[in-house]
Amino acid sequence: MPYKPYLLILCALAIMSGSCKKKNGPGGTVVPPPVPEAELVVSVPNINLNSDVNAAQGPTLTVTMKITSTPIPTQGVNVVVTVLDPAGVPIPQTAIATITGDTITVTIIGLPSLKVADVTITVTSKAKPSNTKTYKFGVMNKTP
Repeated sequence: MPYKPYLLILCALAIMSGSCKKKNGPGGTVVPPPVPEAELVVSVPNINLNSDVNAAQGPTLTVTMKITSTPIPTQGVNVVVTVLDPAGVPIPQTAIATITGDTITVTIIGLPSLKVADVTITVTSKAKPSNTKTYKFGVMNKTP
């Protein structure tokens, strides 16, 4: 029985399987791929979003937001607050530094007396600018 053709096929298979071996990182360790950034999920307790029924007891309102994405963006998030008076004129707000934890505290200032101001808070991942969420609500300063 001629073994030579079988031996050639077996050798060719052995050579091909050796060339397809997956290479490891330095030191022979397997480097796992980075975990993709999760879609931003932010909760805004004590605020009625998309509504004008929110009230402040003076010209300022503190809003605490919680990032519940798992994992949270490792490089942090940028927060932009825009406040418009009833005529649509912007009310200047204090800039917020990059947030690297899971809690965002925003203090809205300059709310007009007995009028509803429109508030927009935009939260954007620093590492992935397309990962952004926008929250809108109205708030009234109840003091005359």
